[in-house]
Amino acid sequence: MPTIRRLEHADTLPLPVTGSGPFDFRHTFWKPSHYPTALEAHTADRSWRTFRIDDLVLGVAVRQEDDRTLVADVHTDGEYKPEHRDRLRRRLIASYGLDEDLAAFHDLATGVPLMNAPLAALAGMRQSCPEDFFEISVIATLLQNTTIARSEQMTRSLLTNYGHLVHFDGITLRAWFTPAEIADIPAATFRAVDRLGYRDKYLVALAAFFRDHTSEEVAAMPNRAEVLQQIKGVGPVTAAVFNSHASRDPSDYPVDVWSRRIYSQLLFGTDDQDEKTIRTRMSELFDGHAGTAALYLLEHQFVGAPVAPLLTPDAINTWNQALEETTR
Repeated sequence: MPTIRRLEHADTLPLPVTGSGPFDFRHTFWKPSHYPTALEAHTADRSWRTFRIDDLVLGVAVRQEDDRTLVADVHTDGEYKPEHRDRLRRRLIASYGLDEDLAAFHDLATGVPLMNAPLAALAGMRQSCPEDFFEISVIATLLQNTTIARSEQMTRSLLTNYGHLVHFDGITLRAWFTPAEIADIPAATFRAVDRLGYRDKYLVALAAFFRDHTSEEVAAMPNRAEVLQQIKGVGPVTAAVFNSHASRDPSDYPVDVWSRRIYSQLLFGTDDQDEKTIRTRMSELFDGHAGTAALYLLEHQFVGAPVAPLLTPDAINTWNQALEETTR
């Protein structure tokens, strides 16, 4: 089991929201549909998240200073260099779409009655993907053909056995493992210890690929989707997760069994329309912005009953104790 790493304050980054359109801090950083991983935590006015940059483990606490400015306090126990500062700042801006234009989607969506309620609750929400390409590929793999409870169990096992446990700014969180940190672990271990089932070989393949290709290199690939689908276990749905999340394509979005039912009910009032029919209708309604529209429609389904609710300030100690007990 990992020991707790105590991260010290190393930097404070101002993060202006330069993209057009409204901005919703809370729902940009916290998504009601996301299952708990302990990689992040949120209260009504603060978000905490861990990041990996090279071998550094970073803890970042973000708050909103004014309508268009955020402040990120950075913590680490490693050597934090100017290049790390620049890369982290770029990653935070990209991860939460702080420089992306939302005005065109907002203007388009206001003319679609289907979007009235989602906009009323979530206007200004941007896609969030603090994971890099390797990390989002692991999550997409763990979401394949199973329940949220099962995905949560597998994620918790991997992060507990191979990740890091850190404490900073009053919060305890988990941090990702890097591809290199798990590249020599055999598939049989992932199957026996972490109960990944058929996904064991997929994780080995992902670790091998991303050990040799950085996320920056993958992001620059002109044929990224084709290259990624050559990795064992990466199919069209996982590639769509890459495009809509890590690559931030506002027109793309994954359609799996779970989300297909939601879109079918909202768009057609039926339980199970085929994927092609869903995509055609979404493109008709939200030309060029179907991925953003899909995000709003899906998250609105969970606003009233989030999978991982916001923490109250007096619940943080309980949160910390529950995670720290895993080291004993």
